[in-house]
Amino acid sequence: MNLESLEIILIDFNKNNLDQFMKNDLNIQVDRIKSSHFYDNRSENDIEFQQIESLEEILSPKGTGNILLSQLNLGHTYNDVMIVFSFDEESGDIVMNFPEEELFSGENSETTLNAQKLIEYILDIKKKYAIEKVRIGYEPAMDDDTCLVEIDKEMMDTNVIVSKLLA
Repeated sequence: MNLESLEIILIDFNKNNLDQFMKNDLNIQVDRIKSSHFYDNRSENDIEFQQIESLEEILSPKGTGNILLSQLNLGHTYNDVMIVFSFDEESGDIVMNFPEEELFSGENSETTLNAQKLIEYILDIKKKYAIEKVRIGYEPAMDDDTCLVEIDKEMMDTNVIVSKLLA
């Protein structure tokens, strides 16, 4: 079975909001971290997420990093979630990636409910952090061919987004 990954990309996320987002919204549990990798420009060392006090500082002036989690709650709890951060001076993309079966398994009604919870979570974050665009699709969701839905200021209706996602 060839399983694809679903990707959620928060595009042009403002770096000033990163620490608040990590603490208050993603709320990453240390015991759920399977692996992580960041590069500390100051010490010129590879470090792990647990060693980071401020992600904003670590990703400055620019930087990348990733965290693999056994579980993460995005309105619904998903297993094996990879989060990748790629930031330049002011903003960057946050990519969250998990196996498609995490969303598309079980009864249709269950899938729809989970998709709704996911989209509500994303819309909430989008509004809270003034994120212009969020793309959801199969990896790589940046490609138009594999992007299922792009959420921008025109596309804000949960039901419409869910139906595109589950089409």
